[in-house]
Amino acid sequence: MHARREAETDGASAVARARAERPEGRAAQVLALQRTAGNAVVVQMLGGSTGGHGIGGLVANTGAAQREAALSTKYGIRIGPPADRPNDHFSHSMLNRIDGILGSLPSQDVRDNPELRAIQPAGADTTSAASLYDGEDRSITMVSPFGMPSWLYTELNRGVPWQRSLMDKGAMADYDGISEAEDKALGIAGEKRQVMGGTSDVLANGNLVKWTLRHEIGHSVDRQAGWAVGLKHEPRFGGWEAYDDTHPVAVAILTEAGLGDQLDAEDRFHMTLGASVALALNPAMARGNPKRLTDLADNFPDQDQQFKDRLARVVQFGRLALAQPWTLTDGGGNTLAIGDRTYHVDHYGQWVSYLRAERERHAVSNYQFSTPEEWFAEAYAAYHDPKPEPRARLNPGAREWFEARGD
Repeated sequence: MHARREAETDGASAVARARAERPEGRAAQVLALQRTAGNAVVVQMLGGSTGGHGIGGLVANTGAAQREAALSTKYGIRIGPPADRPNDHFSHSMLNRIDGILGSLPSQDVRDNPELRAIQPAGADTTSAASLYDGEDRSITMVSPFGMPSWLYTELNRGVPWQRSLMDKGAMADYDGISEAEDKALGIAGEKRQVMGGTSDVLANGNLVKWTLRHEIGHSVDRQAGWAVGLKHEPRFGGWEAYDDTHPVAVAILTEAGLGDQLDAEDRFHMTLGASVALALNPAMARGNPKRLTDLADNFPDQDQQFKDRLARVVQFGRLALAQPWTLTDGGGNTLAIGDRTYHVDHYGQWVSYLRAERERHAVSNYQFSTPEEWFAEAYAAYHDPKPEPRARLNPGAREWFEARGD
């Protein structure tokens, strides 16, 4: 996740069950863990996956501070709490994941990366369910969502359908435009929405924390390499465009709807068609005053039925584009396609577009095609995945770029 918050919520109901079943005593805790996460996780935790430093999350976190110091020296970045929270240490199960991931990445992306200075745990008072990279202080903050025990969080697997489903639902809970009622109104009720999946179960497999760490480090590499500034427009990287001004988006949609030759037609407020639609499609306006978009035709009482029918196409386009269509299997399909591009409003409230064929052929997750910054972070995580399938899915030109970096 980027400094622009990315929700990543993992297994809230599983945590609730664990808490509800948590009586006193270590034996009872292990029993609750068996019921919640399964025997395989218990065997792994009891078998020493915490590096010989205790059962992560079940007993005292002995030796964590010393281990953080050793890993900080090993990788040349601070691993552990910031100075104002000296006692908020990672669990050994999380340190295992951090050590494994950092050791698998190029030194230029870790020790020699000026845009990465720290990996730290979230404070006890955090209200966020999102792990994130902050470009201002160049740090990654790892969050155990909903107060989830670290030993459980570090075992979550994106390849387990019920776990991934919970992660996706939690992530989408904070996104504007997603609800059962809104999906029904849009005519997409029942369509499956996904964040982490969307291409195939094979690509969605793998430990969640490992993928998250690679993804967040990817944000720092993006800043280091200047990818978003100079390269996101290239077809091999999705061919992204981002629009600070809604007017060119409005013109593109109106032209697609057959109204490109009537941009100067005036509404009842004496605004031109282009300006009126641009205002209605502005994400802040559309969400603060949705009738400005849905009742757009009412502002043109003097126009004929053909004009209003074409304007209805513009309204349909805008409503779906504002409803996080990147979470849908087809990204909005033909409804949001203009030429070879797909348009939508990303989860940060900005209009963006990308090359439709790049998503169809080379997406590693739906989230990759939510917004340019997440494209790179997901591509980076895929390229460095130990399994070959995610890397093979990337555009060959994108793989060549990573290879040329020395990755």
